[in-house]
Amino acid sequence: MSASASLRLSHTHVMHLPSPPETVFPLLCPIREAEWLDGWEARMVHSVSGLAEPGCVFTTPGLAGGEWVWVISRHDPAEAVQFVVLAPGSHVTVLDIRLEAEAGGTRASWTYALTALDPGQGAFHRGYMAATPQRLVDLEAKLAHFLHSGECLKGAS
Repeated sequence: MSASASLRLSHTHVMHLPSPPETVFPLLCPIREAEWLDGWEARMVHSVSGLAEPGCVFTTPGLAGGEWVWVISRHDPAEAVQFVVLAPGSHVTVLDIRLEAEAGGTRASWTYALTALDPGQGAFHRGYMAATPQRLVDLEAKLAHFLHSGECLKGAS
């Protein structure tokens, strides 16, 4: 077996959220995300409970059309959730979210690791990952707002 030179990019962002991990964790779910993330669209493919669980499969609209397929590969309540996301013909992303209690709430470490499937799309992959830090800052603001107020920031980008 030979080594592969496929493009791999990663980014980690640490969020500080105003609620304990046991309150944050259930919101990291393809169905519950719509409560706090305006415009979130997920189509459940497989879930015994109807919510996030180990082996859960769902899809979301892809950025360049088509659907991205998500699989929950780790689901440890109030501690960690991991998603493997396949963008067919483009890339695979592993999104690892780890939660820790901290004074006044939760420290949530989000790590995206993107592996290119098509080396010819390197510009797209680099652009997508370059925008990831700001997307995560925005997600943090939306999730913190929801945890504080119980309301979704409607129309916020």
